[in-house]
Amino acid sequence: MGYESLIRRAWRTGDFSIKELLRDDDAPAGMSREELRRKVKKEMEDIIAREAGDAPAVLSAHKEGSMKLAPFVKFREEKFGAVLFETRSEKVYTLSPTGAAVVREIVSGADAGSLVSRLQKKYSDRSGKLAREAESFLADLKKKGLVTE
Repeated sequence: MGYESLIRRAWRTGDFSIKELLRDDDAPAGMSREELRRKVKKEMEDIIAREAGDAPAVLSAHKEGSMKLAPFVKFREEKFGAVLFETRSEKVYTLSPTGAAVVREIVSGADAGSLVSRLQKKYSDRSGKLAREAESFLADLKKKGLVTE
């Protein structure tokens, strides 16, 4: 069984033990079974930590008119902005800081009518550029099915 298969099985079952003997060409370079077990467990803990960040959005009551990310969309903030991961097609969307701000508002339960005004107030958008970008980006998210109302 290869390393990738071990990761998939560990994610599916929660079993981090390495019961099968690895062929020499399957194991990562010079890694013992115990090191491999720790590596698999660490990767699973990282996945769980990322997924737990979505829990408040999933568990919060959905208010009429509010938006939320589609069930198959994951959001993660990064140094450069953020990413959206669409798990059905495995597409990754890199977001600018403006895009990240829009998605943060969606995750916090903003409704379509107040999202742009909340961003304008929060970021002192006097020129209206942020509002135009946010409205355009929001329309694109809806068109792609990444956001639901």
